[in-house]
Amino acid sequence: MLIDVLEAVTNKKDLEYDQVKNLLDNILEGELDEIKFGAFLAALKTKGETEKEISAFVDAFYDRAKKLNFDHQRTIDTCGTGGDGKGTFNISTAAAIVLSCFDVKVAKHGNRSITSNSGSADILEKLGIDIQAGEDKVLKGLEELNFAFLFAPLYHPAMKKVANLRRALGIRTVFNILGPLLNPVPLKYQVVGTFSFDAQEKVASVLRGKRKKVAVIHSLDGLDEISISKKTRVLEIQDKNIREYYIDPKDYGIEFDTSSIKGFSPEENARILISVLEGEKSPYFWAVVLNCGFALYICEVAKDVEEGIKLSSKAIESKEAYFKLKELQQFYKSGV
Repeated sequence: MLIDVLEAVTNKKDLEYDQVKNLLDNILEGELDEIKFGAFLAALKTKGETEKEISAFVDAFYDRAKKLNFDHQRTIDTCGTGGDGKGTFNISTAAAIVLSCFDVKVAKHGNRSITSNSGSADILEKLGIDIQAGEDKVLKGLEELNFAFLFAPLYHPAMKKVANLRRALGIRTVFNILGPLLNPVPLKYQVVGTFSFDAQEKVASVLRGKRKKVAVIHSLDGLDEISISKKTRVLEIQDKNIREYYIDPKDYGIEFDTSSIKGFSPEENARILISVLEGEKSPYFWAVVLNCGFALYICEVAKDVEEGIKLSSKAIESKEAYFKLKELQQFYKSGV
């Protein structure tokens, strides 16, 4: 089966959903031929993955995921694919903490860094938050504190089968866009950052009809976040309709160079995050309130991005967000 599919892909032929899904089911339940599967992933990347092919990958791994039974009218994740190569600060992680100050349940699905200095798991760990909290703790945290971190390896054991191959390949493949599509909590809303405009369109197509409201974003300066420097292209999906528009930070009085939100080590990024929540008006602060404000608009807490920015700023300036972090640190204290 793998040989037939490999031959088709190397000849630049698109595959049907069932072809890919059946192939992955066989691989994940049986023996993995790393050489042939690696060739398949590389050929798929060269051809360009279609919506059907990506959906088959999502479903194959989601079928085997450990899912959490949690229902709320406003469950949201703010995450990116990573891989934008910009090495910025953990904006979406900081924004998620501020977001949890509102009547929103933030199920932050993430992992350790692959392409940057610090992934969401790395910075939260340095903040003293147990990234491997058990299911009961996670569900209680979502219910009581509006925030939980879902460490991807705990919920996707099937990924272990391809982990060594992915590392050995060392190139971007379809797996690089799967993370945001595999949250183990049923989401009503989502903001997904992508590493390219091409990936943005593919992710939007796959998520169409899967959430109440979704925004897939990529900025003109190449970020998988809402940029504080250049316009950001947004593909907003609601009721299966995709609307395209751009967010210009200048419209909100925000304008900084991308280099001003550079990321560092997990320890340094944790320090920066604390300074943001303490209200220090740095470019990092404005990146966080812009991205949190946008998320508040997407999950229908704010009527527009401008109101979302005001609400986010107020949550920080009142120290509510800072004390929220303190609550999270106490609740998710490592080893407790």
